Amino acid sequence: MAGVNFYLKKPIEGKSLIIIRLLYGGISFTYSTGERIEPNKWDKKKQEPKMKSLLASNEQSLKEYLANLKKETESFFLREQINGLPTPSMLKDHLDGIKNKLLVEDKKRREEERLRSSFHQLIDRFISGEILSRGKQKAKSTLNNYKAVKKHLVDFEAATGYQVDFDTINLDFFNRYTAWLGKRIAVNTLAKDIRQIKVVMQEGVDMDFTENMKFKHKKFSVTGTETDAVALNEKEIMKVYRTEITNKKLDKVRDLFVFGCFTGLRFSDYSRVERKNIVDVDGQLMIKITTQKTAEDVIVPTNPVILEILKKYESSLTGLPKALSNQKFNDYVKDLCKLSGLTDKGRLSSNLNKELWECISSHTARRSFCTNTFLSGFPVHDLMKISGHRTEKAFNKYIKVSKESAAKRLAEHQKKNWPRLMLMVA
Repeated sequence: MAGVNFYLKKPIEGKSLIIIRLLYGGISFTYSTGERIEPNKWDKKKQEPKMKSLLASNEQSLKEYLANLKKETESFFLREQINGLPTPSMLKDHLDGIKNKLLVEDKKRREEERLRSSFHQLIDRFISGEILSRGKQKAKSTLNNYKAVKKHLVDFEAATGYQVDFDTINLDFFNRYTAWLGKRIAVNTLAKDIRQIKVVMQEGVDMDFTENMKFKHKKFSVTGTETDAVALNEKEIMKVYRTEITNKKLDKVRDLFVFGCFTGLRFSDYSRVERKNIVDVDGQLMIKITTQKTAEDVIVPTNPVILEILKKYESSLTGLPKALSNQKFNDYVKDLCKLSGLTDKGRLSSNLNKELWECISSHTARRSFCTNTFLSGFPVHDLMKISGHRTEKAFNKYIKVSKESAAKRLAEHQKKNWPRLMLMVA
């Protein structure tokens, strides 16, 4: 069999080029590995680097890289000599392919190692639920948000070549990332992405993974826009509730939707209320449930409408109709509200020509509850305990009060003070 050997060329600037030599059938084939080494670090007898720690240009161990080239050369020669001796050009083409293959494989391996470490490793720990929020498990929806952020980051890296890590998350990253991702998602989603990246970075600082604080810069943020949505007043809710419905599916959707309007629960919660969630508290029936999004217990009192709905389904195993998917529910609730005559325009500021029924979704129920209860004068902080909001800022996003409505409330408030003001003038 032909012998595969390595030898060094004459040193240039202290390093020698490593050459493969193959002698067979009177032919001398030489091939440059492209790798260089200091002669004193080369074992002439074993024809390999003295130390395994020396790296090839692709950052693989030089010793292992040369061993792979030798093995591939010998294997190729043995396969090809069955059909006759391979030509030097055939050997060269094969080794060129092997070098590229090893380069690609090593690049992939290093990328996988990089993704398992540093910033990517930490965000994976967020996604797995390992990183808690004040000692509590994060909601499934929050974990899914982190998963979406990671996908955005990986796609961004692939598209731009910018490697995201603790030391590269700075204003340059922010500008590149927001410019790239801003063309693909809504501004509120982008703002959420940036907030979550900052949360992971802060965790990295707290865990001594990095000292990079560039994410704290005032420019490292995206301002979201206020969600344009509607809320139904109590008169409109009752109009929907009292509308005669012959379609059984719409009838069940109506009952669930109205139930949500008077409890303030999210669709993910009011669509899974069961008989066990209806409890007696000092003679008053209450709805008690652990929210799916925040994993917090909330207790909501019943009213005559809720009691009517519960009585209607008292023979069912669950206590309420079985819910459809959120998407299907949104389709049916629009049909329901159109049938109920909610056709006035001008309620959606971003599209004044839309009729009210077109603006309604499963989430309108929660917004309606928060808005109506707030307008009734119920204390905000007490209301937050019922709605499950953790901050007043988050709660205020749910309050949908038009400028006209606010002006009318101000006028009523001022009327109460007019007699006192007139006395002061007198």
